[in-house]
Amino acid sequence: MKLFWSHLTVDEAREIGLQNGNSAVVEFILYYFRKFNLESVLKTFRMICAEYSNAFLYSESGDGRNRTIILRHSMGRSASAYYGASLKALSARLGLEAELEESDDQLVCKIRRVDKEQSVALKTLKA
Repeated sequence: MKLFWSHLTVDEAREIGLQNGNSAVVEFILYYFRKFNLESVLKTFRMICAEYSNAFLYSESGDGRNRTIILRHSMGRSASAYYGASLKALSARLGLEAELEESDDQLVCKIRRVDKEQSVALKTLKA
């Protein structure tokens, strides 16, 4: 993955992350967890990306209103830009504010609850 990220500029990686965070990742979360809320978003990053794919080390802290997520990796600033843009887009869809700190080896994302969090549940079709 490090080679892949080295071929993208930070702006290109951020644009791809924004596009994925606004569409493909939301669809995946709805399919996999049957709901789209902050818990399912963070579970996707923790389980799918960190535990199963070993893309980064995931750590999280916070209280009932605010969360701080740290993604540690060794793939460069483009990877941080991609993950940051994805998290920011997903947070915005939930009505949450995300503050990012990107570096070459980690992303720190501070999520603040702005209003009441939005949640989307997968609807079951009846025959």
